[in-house]
Amino acid sequence: MLRHASRHLAKTVTDRITAYLTGLGWTTAPPFGTTPVEIVTRRFRESELQALTGNKVGLFYAEETDDEPAELGGGLMQNRTTLYADVIAVNDGVGLALSSDIKDLLTGRVIGWPRMIKMRDYTTNPAGDVLEQWIVEFVDVRRQRPAADLRAQFWQVVTADIELTFPGEE
Repeated sequence: MLRHASRHLAKTVTDRITAYLTGLGWTTAPPFGTTPVEIVTRRFRESELQALTGNKVGLFYAEETDDEPAELGGGLMQNRTTLYADVIAVNDGVGLALSSDIKDLLTGRVIGWPRMIKMRDYTTNPAGDVLEQWIVEFVDVRRQRPAADLRAQFWQVVTADIELTFPGEE
């Protein structure tokens, strides 16, 4: 069994989102003449939302389920974790474009970026060793604007359930 599997899952997904947004230019030379996006791995507190400036994505993970058998007699297990991506932008257009890019990545709408990936083990390799039997699938991906928009700038949240399938204990 992989120790700290939820941490490896979070880093695998965070690295994937960061690589995708960087490839699109969001973190260096973003579209629409806007400022570069800063990606952080934490939830923005409601008390700080009004003070945030620029374009930001806050990634955080919550609500992990217990491990359950994935298939009868197959020896595989599954659990689910929910990913939240808070998207803070300088205006509605940039916020919609940025949150839509994240949603498109997670739903597999982008050629070369499938909805199912292999998890990485970062225990000894900073780049992450691929775990062939640990499969990450993004399911039930949604984009929404919170009802309580507590700031003048644009705020959207992309959520996705992450289904992790992995070998059971031997």
